[in-house]
Amino acid sequence: AFLIGQKWLLYLSGSEHFCCPFMVILIWPVTMIGAKLLRCLILTDWTYHKGWARHNIFGLRREWLELYLEDQKGWRNWSTLGNRQVDSLAVWLKTTGIEDQRGKLTPLGEQFIAKGTDCAFLWELLWVNVVFNFPTARWYAHLRQGEWTTTELKSMLRRTVPRLAERTVSNAITELAGLMERTPVGDELGQGDVVGKRRRRLIRRGGKPCNAAIAHALVRLYLQLGQRRLPWDGNFTWPWVVFACSRQYVLERMISMDQDLFSIDEEGVTIRMVDKEEWQCGGTIITLL
Repeated sequence: AFLIGQKWLLYLSGSEHFCCPFMVILIWPVTMIGAKLLRCLILTDWTYHKGWARHNIFGLRREWLELYLEDQKGWRNWSTLGNRQVDSLAVWLKTTGIEDQRGKLTPLGEQFIAKGTDCAFLWELLWVNVVFNFPTARWYAHLRQGEWTTTELKSMLRRTVPRLAERTVSNAITELAGLMERTPVGDELGQGDVVGKRRRRLIRRGGKPCNAAIAHALVRLYLQLGQRRLPWDGNFTWPWVVFACSRQYVLERMISMDQDLFSIDEEGVTIRMVDKEEWQCGGTIITLL
């Protein structure tokens, strides 16, 4: 059990669920340390996440992104997309970090315009954004390497988040599989090569991300948790979780990076640059490409 402020919060070791669904309401007020601990616990409990299916059943398609990059203002009027596909792409642009929440092109979007969709490094940055913006992708990332049919993934997600309707679960996995199948994220990045037609199977072998993608994943983790200090033993969405690669590989790459961004020691990593707006705009990460 953890003591938070003047209230007790029970957390079952080895389980990803709070002992009471109303615990978030019961524990306030909390101290600053308690608030951070509570936030970490909530982020590791999948039952509190929302937006598992948000893209109208469609996964992102490479050709859709190319259409947008060619005409950022008029792409909605192109006859090649149906109304639901237009709505889907509009949400995917936010999920992938190509546009911010106000619909403004981000530095990542600008890089896609400049370098095109053949640049694998940009897709790595895009995948990081998807993992941290789309609960279905983040849950999938925590499965690490493996091989599953879409039916198996639906069953696994339903067991993890029992409150989700069957239709929501089905749509969530369909969107995820569509992203893997129709973009380089699945095959080239090794995050889920889709094989088969009627009985589709995702094979996640993992990949070795570039320095910029590793740094971006750390930044997104920092922004998610709201704390500069990230202990190694934290059950977080670390870069090696995002890309299903070895922890040793990531640590070696981190050691080789500019230590003005973060510092590492035996206990964990500390984010040095604490201006969240500077991190969120993405400009700092782009300089590492």
